Amino acid sequence: MRTRSLRQGARLSAALVILSMATTLRAVAEPDFSGVWGMVQHDRLGAPFFIPIEPKLNAEAQAITAAFVAKYDVENLEANGSCVEPGMPTVMWGIGGAAMEIVQQPQRITLLSELANQSRRIYLDGRTPPEDLPDQRVGYSVGRWEGDTLVIETTKVTEWQAPRWPHSGEFTVTERWYFKNASEITITGLRPDRPPKVEGRLLINEMTMNDPKWYADKDYKVTVVYRLLEDQVMLEDGCSEGIWMEALEKTAVTAPVAGR
Repeated sequence: MRTRSLRQGARLSAALVILSMATTLRAVAEPDFSGVWGMVQHDRLGAPFFIPIEPKLNAEAQAITAAFVAKYDVENLEANGSCVEPGMPTVMWGIGGAAMEIVQQPQRITLLSELANQSRRIYLDGRTPPEDLPDQRVGYSVGRWEGDTLVIETTKVTEWQAPRWPHSGEFTVTERWYFKNASEITITGLRPDRPPKVEGRLLINEMTMNDPKWYADKDYKVTVVYRLLEDQVMLEDGCSEGIWMEALEKTAVTAPVAGR
């Protein structure tokens, strides 16, 4: 009886040791992306602020987006200039390189962007997107680890009919986050004639976009490179306050001058 108990105790101890080792190895294998990051470059060079390509649309999508542009003056009333959140995928390459802060926890990564104060929550607990959840500009993201690479699947992104990556509600984004040393890649920056001096560890984001309902092609890819901004302080985006003040000025009542 005592021998059996000793054997069971030994097995339990061994199991606990294996579990502890697995947990330790997992912690070592999973890099920590925490910090404030700024975009160095993307591989779709041309315009520094926006990815200068558009996905090839099928006939249905062409008709929908053309009708939107014909109805609304999107050239003079540009969405970002009116404080409309860029959403996915644009929030990940920023407008003018807006900084983003990554807060990493075991079960979730929270991404906070200076751009329109947008935030993303990337769930790492094995969940699937809730069916009854409404679409959002940044969608719903779940992630999983493949070694030292974080693979993120984003769905439930709100339909966007305006220029700059139009997409239907079936739009999806797959991201692969990992670290790479600056010495291993070609640094061009956003303006190849003025490449920045970048050293050390960089965050790479390989993005793949698909839309089975609107896109004529598959697997639109953009790779974005970020560097850690050691002393960066995240600021709020007060864009909407300016629009509000402009509207107030248009309806402002001029106070009477004393003595008149």
